[in-house]
Amino acid sequence: MEQELVAIEKGLWTNDAPLYRDSLIRDALLVFPETGVITRDTAVAAIREENEKGRRWAEVRFDDVRCLKLADDAALLTYRVTARWEHEPSAISALASSVYVKRVEAWKLAFHQQSPIGAA
Repeated sequence: MEQELVAIEKGLWTNDAPLYRDSLIRDALLVFPETGVITRDTAVAAIREENEKGRRWAEVRFDDVRCLKLADDAALLTYRVTARWEHEPSAISALASSVYVKRVEAWKLAFHQQSPIGAA
């Protein structure tokens, strides 16, 4: 389960708007320091804007990954992420938490939060 959820999570860091839309439940909530609480549709629109500006993550690294099965159809994934945008000279570092739910035999993201932890 952990490998499957990490693979999905890493895919979300590719800034692929259709993949992002398809990997989240319709009512998913995301919490970022820059935006506060946003919905799946808001996040997908923001990714499309980033894509139009040619902005993509150049480097993304996960450390301290932990996975906790909450129920047969729910799991929590936490990790420390270090990531750098192509257009930025330095990386960001954050603690990330994601809640996944199983829908029709596929894991979907229901909730994601990032908390900055200082310079990378």
